[in-house]
Amino acid sequence: MTEIKKIFPIVTYAVLLYLGASNLNSVLAFISKIISVMMPLIVGIAIAFILNLLLAKFENNLFKKRKIFAKNKWIQNHLRMLSLFMTYFITLLIIVLIIIFIVPQVADSSMTLINKLPEYSVKLTNYGTELYNRLGLTDDIINQLFVSFKDIFMGLSSFTANTLLKIVTVTLGITSGALTAFMGIIFSVYILASKEKLIEIIGKINRAFMPKKTADYLSNLMDHVNQIFSGFVGGQITEAFILGTLCFIGLLIFNIPYAPLISVIIAVTCLIPFVGAFIGTIPSVLIIAMESPSKALLFLVFISILQQIEGNFIYPKVVGDAVGISGFWVFLAITVGGGLFGVLGMLLGVPLMAVLYTVIRNEVNYRLDNNKGI
Repeated sequence: MTEIKKIFPIVTYAVLLYLGASNLNSVLAFISKIISVMMPLIVGIAIAFILNLLLAKFENNLFKKRKIFAKNKWIQNHLRMLSLFMTYFITLLIIVLIIIFIVPQVADSSMTLINKLPEYSVKLTNYGTELYNRLGLTDDIINQLFVSFKDIFMGLSSFTANTLLKIVTVTLGITSGALTAFMGIIFSVYILASKEKLIEIIGKINRAFMPKKTADYLSNLMDHVNQIFSGFVGGQITEAFILGTLCFIGLLIFNIPYAPLISVIIAVTCLIPFVGAFIGTIPSVLIIAMESPSKALLFLVFISILQQIEGNFIYPKVVGDAVGISGFWVFLAITVGGGLFGVLGMLLGVPLMAVLYTVIRNEVNYRLDNNKGI
C-alpha cells in the first residue's frame, strides 16, 4: 500500500504530462485565454509593485520618521490611506507634467524630422552625386550600389508598412488597453491597501500545501526575488530619469537639434541595463546627422562622456549591487531575454537571471558543503 502511495503521484503527473503534450495547441490556447482574462490583475500587480516603492518612502521615511507627522495620532491611524493618496497623487502629477511639457516637445521634434525627410533625401542624393564625381566611379559600380540601395529602400518600405499596420492595430486596441489599465489601477489600489494581508494569505497557502522545508525555501526565495526586483526596477527608473534630464540639459547647452526626442530615446533605452545607452545612441546619432553631421559628432562625444559619468558615478549610487551579477551574466540575460521576448525580455531578463544565478549558486554550494554530489 505504501509503494502504491509513492507511485501514484508519479503516474498521475506522467499521465497529465502525456495528455498535455498530446494536446499542446489546446493547452496553449487555454493558457492564453486565462492570461487574457487575468490581464487586468496582472497589470494591477505590476503597477502595485512599482508604486509600492514610492508608497514605502512615504509610509516609512516621511510619516513615521518625521516628528511633525509621527506625533500626530490621526496621521498614524490613517497612515496607509495617506500614503496611498500621496503615492497616486504624485504619480498622476508626474504623468500630467509629462503630457503637458514633454509629449508636445517630442511630438514637435518628430514632426520636424518627418517634414525634413524629403530635404534630407535631396541632400543625400547630392552628396552621392558629388562623391561619384570625386571618386570617378564606373557605371557598373553605380548600378550595383543602386541595386543595393533599392533593396534597402524596399526593406525600409516593408518595415514602414508593417509599422503603420501595427500602429493601426494598436490604435484599434487602445480602448481595450485603456479599460485594462483602468481595471489594473483599481486592482493596484486594493493590493497596496491590504498588501500585508495578501502576503499573509499567500504565506498560509504556501505552508498549508507544501512540506515545511519546501515552504521555508519558497518563502526565502520570494523575499530574495522581491529584494532584487525592487532594487533593480526602482534604480533603473531613477537612473533613466536622471540620465534623460542630464542629456536634455546638455543638448540645449550645445544647441543640438531634436533635444526632446533624443533625450526621451536615451532615457527609455537606458531602462535596459548595460547596453541600453548604446542602443539609444545609434539612432540618435543618425537623426542628428541628417540635420548636421558636425552636431552629430559633438553629440557622440557628449553622450560618451555622459555614459562614463553614468557608469562610474550615477549607476553605482542609484542601482548599486541590487542585481549582484557580473557583466557577463547581464549581457547573457539581455541577449536571451531579448531573443525570446523582445524588449520586455531585455527589461526583465537581468533580475530574472540574478534570481536564477542566486538559486543555482546556493544549491551548488549546499551540495558541495554537504558532499551531496552525484
